[in-house]
Amino acid sequence: MINRRIVSTLLAGIASVFAASGQVKPDYFPEDVDSQLGNTEIRCFCKPGVRDKSRSRGLELAYGLAGKGSYEPEDDTYNPPFSSYRQWHYFEFDLKVPVINKPGLKVLAGYRYIGESINFKAIGQDFREAFETLDKKLLNSNSISAMLTKVFNEKHYFIMRLRNSSNGNYSGIRLYDKRYNIIKALAMYGIKPSEDFEWGFGLNYSSGFRNRTNLLPFVLYNRNFNRKWAIESALPAYVFIRRNISAETIVLGGVEYSSQSYRLSVDKTHNEMLDYAYNHSEILGSVRLEQQLAPWVWAQLKVGYRYNLSSDFESKADNSPAFQVEPTNAPFLNLSVFLSPPAKYVK
Repeated sequence: MINRRIVSTLLAGIASVFAASGQVKPDYFPEDVDSQLGNTEIRCFCKPGVRDKSRSRGLELAYGLAGKGSYEPEDDTYNPPFSSYRQWHYFEFDLKVPVINKPGLKVLAGYRYIGESINFKAIGQDFREAFETLDKKLLNSNSISAMLTKVFNEKHYFIMRLRNSSNGNYSGIRLYDKRYNIIKALAMYGIKPSEDFEWGFGLNYSSGFRNRTNLLPFVLYNRNFNRKWAIESALPAYVFIRRNISAETIVLGGVEYSSQSYRLSVDKTHNEMLDYAYNHSEILGSVRLEQQLAPWVWAQLKVGYRYNLSSDFESKADNSPAFQVEPTNAPFLNLSVFLSPPAKYVK
């Protein structure tokens, strides 16, 4: 039987996530926060992390798919038929490489690309230009990052991560452009009393083209209750229960919060351009399977339900009327292949 402490901790995390009514984003979640707050990025090539944990990732290729839905208004400002889509596609390439790999000091450099594509079925009359742009243009996010891990001793460590992202419906690759830029920083102090328990506390900072500066405190809590059952969490961003089937097969189930922002240039008639900051946020309830395929090669299958919070189209120009909509909820699927070093290479 699973330990009661696991159940109570999971339920507490879920309760905090769903504390807000309806599909309004909880006030304590800032923009552009993803579930990697304290997850696999922090533990890649690093000593921190309990034994038998979910796998760290040096190189990952991922594809995601969410089911059909429609953008429904938050109030009575516009009428049906609403803009609706068939599918929501997600692509990711993520690479991290060690720059310094010394005992007690690790520095990683990283590059990540995210692409989102929405295949529309019908587009309503209200805010038509914005939805037509989402239908035709790929949403791109190109990020570069640096992460430092300093291990003070067997029980204490410090992690800092800096990331610069360029998010928008532009063409090509842009690594820095003030129009599309989002800066993120993370700092965390970790305490590891044993190989089966670690916790930590930290701050996540973000600032960008939405002219908002956000600072989110979080708590890392990872604990093995035995060699089969464990909890992995960085509250309030995510909480997962882990089940180690074997050394090659790991199953996790839980909830996580994710958010992404893009600068959206919208074509209009008479050579006029509308300008928006588009943000979508969601809570994902999922089960994921991590399976080793070869000594360095793993695959992940992730299935679940996407609980969409409000999508904001913030005006960035006088001629661009702001509006908010709520995409309907839908199931989702994510497949990925990644490289994860065996334990003997993680010093």
